[in-house]
Amino acid sequence: MGRKHRNARKKKKDFFLRKEKNTQFYTGIIEIKKSGNAWVVANEIEKDIFIPRIFTKTAISGDEVKVSLIKSPKIHGVEGKVEEVLKRNTLVYVGEVVNQHNRYFVKCDNELRIKLKNKKNAKFKNVEHGKIVVVNITEFKEPFKGQVIEILGDKNDPHVSLLRIARKYGYQKDFSPEAISELASFDQAYIDFKANQRTDLRNEKIFTVDPTDAKDFDDAISISKDKDGNFNLGVHIADVSAFVLENSSLDKDALERSFSLYLPSSVIPMLPKKLSNLYCSLNPNIDRLALSCFMKIDSEGEIQNYSFKETVLNSKMRFDYKTFQESIDKMEAGEELTGELQNFASEIRYSKELKDILKNKRLKEGSIEFNLPEVKIELDDEGRATRIYNYVSYESCNIIEEFMLAANKSAADFLTKRIEKLPAVYRIHDKPSVEKIGIYLEELNKNKIKIPPTDDITNPFFLKNILKKVKNNPQGDVLIQYFLRSMMKAKYSTDNIGHFGLGFNLYTHFTSPIRRYPDLMVHRLIKKHLKKLSINKKDDNLKSIEEKCKHISIREIKNIKAEYEARDTKIVEFMESKIGKIYTGVINSITPFGAYVLLNEIPIEGMLHLRNQTDDNYSYNEEKRILKGQRTGNELFIGKEVKIKVTSIDHELLNIDFRLEKS
Repeated sequence: MGRKHRNARKKKKDFFLRKEKNTQFYTGIIEIKKSGNAWVVANEIEKDIFIPRIFTKTAISGDEVKVSLIKSPKIHGVEGKVEEVLKRNTLVYVGEVVNQHNRYFVKCDNELRIKLKNKKNAKFKNVEHGKIVVVNITEFKEPFKGQVIEILGDKNDPHVSLLRIARKYGYQKDFSPEAISELASFDQAYIDFKANQRTDLRNEKIFTVDPTDAKDFDDAISISKDKDGNFNLGVHIADVSAFVLENSSLDKDALERSFSLYLPSSVIPMLPKKLSNLYCSLNPNIDRLALSCFMKIDSEGEIQNYSFKETVLNSKMRFDYKTFQESIDKMEAGEELTGELQNFASEIRYSKELKDILKNKRLKEGSIEFNLPEVKIELDDEGRATRIYNYVSYESCNIIEEFMLAANKSAADFLTKRIEKLPAVYRIHDKPSVEKIGIYLEELNKNKIKIPPTDDITNPFFLKNILKKVKNNPQGDVLIQYFLRSMMKAKYSTDNIGHFGLGFNLYTHFTSPIRRYPDLMVHRLIKKHLKKLSINKKDDNLKSIEEKCKHISIREIKNIKAEYEARDTKIVEFMESKIGKIYTGVINSITPFGAYVLLNEIPIEGMLHLRNQTDDNYSYNEEKRILKGQRTGNELFIGKEVKIKVTSIDHELLNIDFRLEKS
């Protein structure tokens, strides 16, 4: 190689690696993309740090790393390189076994390859090409080496595709032997014994309202109205803390998961089903333990007072949303309810009345409503998607949501008033950045939605007025989804900053301890105040509780990713039979390499890759965030309706590719 070329390559390398004299290091969690490039979210710097694939060292997604910044062409903003892996996220990974020239390795996501050390182990003699396995990494030097610890099944099995995702994000079907051993202590006699020490609500008219296919019942309701027009609302929540003792094996397993994982075909619960579906669940016509929030709410929606009590109850009715909604509709049409429903006519009427009052008050005070449909996937017995559709929830679902919000607010207020004794756990949501909202407003302008000027574009009332206008647009749902991407992520913390989206100064999660660990934490804190229990300096200090909040917030992100990936896996399988078909859709995202389109006929998203378009050569205009045809001048922007043909799918990358068709 000539000196000129050597010097040129050296200068290029120096350009990327040159550091300031006083190098500053940052710590954060790395996320490696399928390209091999990565991003690090660091606490000490506002923007995410881009890490080129050549500078990731041996880091794997989820690892805690130390990074330094490097000088770069500023293509990705702030760039850096991994200096050191501080903490491994996990030693266990999921992937597909590949036989290459009679050498076996496991191919995981992000191109991670793990060489197998135990192929000849008799226990894993069925480890063969195409099997999905769980592998434990034993050596973190290139090439990584590991041992198979579990065989999930064949890669083409639709059930295995979901199990793979669950294991990838740290969910296991089985609980630890120690946790299972602790379950032996719980039966109906245990509940009967505990009932003697509680406020007895077994003769009260308490009921549940849940989805038709619900297996666990976190919450139950009682409601009445006094002569002054005040509502007496009781929100009764499964008392999981009476079964899952702090620092027990059940508790450790629950904290590790932090949430139940809801897949298209099944649920991987946070708690063993003996608790989640049986002894903790507020099933009808059987005694159950609860932590109840009693609220007196006036005709303006103000919570006049509240109290928390350990209770025992016996639910008198199990409504599903459909039945409860039909009852509301009949009563509003002047029809009388019959049979068992007639006994709950007053409760149904009061529930609807109070919901309207609470919701109107919340919206007037700045709460932001989105009302986007939920994508539902129906599977056959073999685990293959047969139908994908938008599910619009009943008003009855909104009734329960409003009551849960009221109880959550009361729990946050209760803990805050006693914060000098114990820390509180909050559900917080920060206001969006001016930059992201500014970009969103520019997109609305492209869709000819005129927005009046304002001094504060992050004001919740200004944003609510925007959404009202957007909802009336033909592409309203797409533009609202884009708005959601402009919002900050909610999380758990001991440091209260309020909840921007809901418009609440104080908020926590109290109402779902069967499926959310933070709710269990809140229950324990409330009960320590109620019963004046001694404070455990190891577990009840601010640092320990905040560490749990951070762990739970990380687990929540993984939970959401797992549920989306499971959904996308089934969508890709479903669309395989749709290759060659033509649909209409709306562009919901623009990138330098193409546009994402949400179909009108089926609620699925696919990609218009620029390299696959035949009608024109498109270029990306960064300033306007549009794609423009060089020959025709055709512009592609967020909110534009287009006609597309499904051209291909990719099971591994979960991609669906579209090509533009003439309208």
